Amino acid sequence: MMRTGKIVLLISLMSLLLVAGCANKNKLDDLADGQKEISAGITAVEKRLNAIEENQKETMKLFKPRRAAADYNRVYKIPVGSSAVKGKKDAPVTIVEFSDFQCPYCAGLQSTLQQVLKAYPDSVRLVLKDFPLSFHKYAKDAARAARAAGEQGKYWEMHDLIFENFKGLNSDIFKKFAEKLNLDLNKFMADYKSGKYDNLIQQDINLGKSLGVTGTPTLFVNGKRMQRRSFDDFKAAIEESLKKK
Repeated sequence: MMRTGKIVLLISLMSLLLVAGCANKNKLDDLADGQKEISAGITAVEKRLNAIEENQKETMKLFKPRRAAADYNRVYKIPVGSSAVKGKKDAPVTIVEFSDFQCPYCAGLQSTLQQVLKAYPDSVRLVLKDFPLSFHKYAKDAARAARAAGEQGKYWEMHDLIFENFKGLNSDIFKKFAEKLNLDLNKFMADYKSGKYDNLIQQDINLGKSLGVTGTPTLFVNGKRMQRRSFDDFKAAIEESLKKK
């Protein structure tokens, strides 16, 4: 390393100075002692420099690379796959929602989505993609519970119950929701605990990441990513898509 070379040069120069300062052989012992002190000092300097380098590395970890800006003009092909669909299957406009059941913004969006579907009952369908965030402890369990309820035709009912109670989710609450929805409890719990939905949920996560999804809710209207999510924003995007049809 360049730094090591400089340290070696420093040792050499200081040694020469010490030699020049010694007028006779009687001071050779003093020279040896001086060299030891220099070596000890340089070792201490090296340790300090190493510590500074480590601190710099840790500091740089705090600065995450800037995310690429979302492309709101690009139209993506987003497969429905195993996702739940609400609305007519042949509707000309598809809203794809990447959602997290513990996300307060997702919960707040639900009334707007219901308003949109009510305003366009024949023209719009909603597709929900699971995108549970790692810091939401029960988000993935909630996704499993919704899919397990879907096995008995009650996906959206479970979906609504979860969002209505998203602040109070815990490991026992999904069984209570299943009872409230009059599901076959044994089947629900077996499906919920089976792990058979994990790969499907991960597929949604991977799909979202490939589309640039980093948070929730992220929405696409006929493959085009939305910037904002008010009712008027949805209306404008839907009307634009219908004109193209």
